[in-house]
Amino acid sequence: MGRHTFHTLSGDDASGAALVARCVAGDRTAFRQLVETYQPYAYALAFRLLRDPDRAADVVQESFIRVWGNVESYRPEGRFTTWLYRIVVNQGYDAMRRERRHGRLFEREGWGEHAVAASGSADPERRLEAADLAERVLQIAALLPPKQRMVFTLRDVQDMTLEEIAEAAGMSIGTVKTNLSYARKRIREALNRLEGTDAQA
Repeated sequence: MGRHTFHTLSGDDASGAALVARCVAGDRTAFRQLVETYQPYAYALAFRLLRDPDRAADVVQESFIRVWGNVESYRPEGRFTTWLYRIVVNQGYDAMRRERRHGRLFEREGWGEHAVAASGSADPERRLEAADLAERVLQIAALLPPKQRMVFTLRDVQDMTLEEIAEAAGMSIGTVKTNLSYARKRIREALNRLEGTDAQA
C-alpha cells in the first residue's frame, strides 16, 4: 500500500515550522504556502480514513482552518508534520463518528483496482480474488467502531508504525495495540462468516 506518513514529510519540518512562525505574525502569504505544501499529504491521509473524496476534502479544509486558528499553540521543538497529522486524524475521527451516527457507509472508489495492482500476481484470477478480498475487508472495516477503524486504517492501510499512530492520534501505544487487535479480530470473524455463507450458497 502507498505510504504517506511522517517519514515522507520529515525533511520538510524545518520549512513548515518557519512558515508557521510567519503565520503567527499574521502573514497570510505564509499560510497559503503552508497549505500548498502540505495539502496533498493531508488529503492522502484524510482519504485513507474516509474513502470519500468530498468528505476527505472537507476534513482537509477544516484541518487547515484549525491550523490557522491555533498556530500560536504550535511548539517549534515538536515536528510540524506530527502536529498537522494529529489535527487531520482528529478531524477524520470526528467525521467517522458522525457518519456512524447517521448510519451511512463510506465510498471506496478505486480499492479493487489498487488491490489488483498491489497483488503483483500475473494470474488474472488470483488478482481478481485479491481485489475481492480487499473490497470485503474495507466494507467490514467501515462498520467498525470509529476508533478501531481509525487505528486499523492508519496501521494496515496507511502503513504507519504504532509509534506514529500513537503520536498522531494522541493515544498510548497500548491503546493503539488494543484497538488494532480488536479491529483485526472483528474483520477476521466477519470474513469467516462471509466465507461460510459463500460455501453454503
